[in-house]
Amino acid sequence: MYIVVNYYLKPHYFMADRIIKVSKKSDSNELYLTDSEGNKGGTITTKVRPGDNVIWELDPDGGVDYIIGILKKPVSGSTNVLSSTPTPVDPNDPKTAWQGTVEESVTGSEIYDIAYMIEGQSYIGDPVIEVDEDGTEGD
Repeated sequence: MYIVVNYYLKPHYFMADRIIKVSKKSDSNELYLTDSEGNKGGTITTKVRPGDNVIWELDPDGGVDYIIGILKKPVSGSTNVLSSTPTPVDPNDPKTAWQGTVEESVTGSEIYDIAYMIEGQSYIGDPVIEVDEDGTEGD
């Protein structure tokens, strides 16, 4: 005997890890990022989907000593797309990788700060996370 159940599910995308490598420009202490989408530069926009994990990893050869933190930036037009303030991946080693999760039902983009340390001096860069509403980006 077979039982058939019909039900409707709204489209759901499998969550993925969106990796952002943190380093500095070769000729200055300005932030330089590369992400898993191939974006590169001092200020990049990383496209994500609801439920994705965003992981900021220190590039071991990138000239940045450590990540101080990932901070929400209170800017007009910026939406809080992350479910909470990012935290260290490993609480015992908070300097090399941080993570945050994109809200399940959110749209828009968030401008945030990456605080980082180079040779005892702290710096801040401000990239963007943008939620891809139609699910076509960030594969």
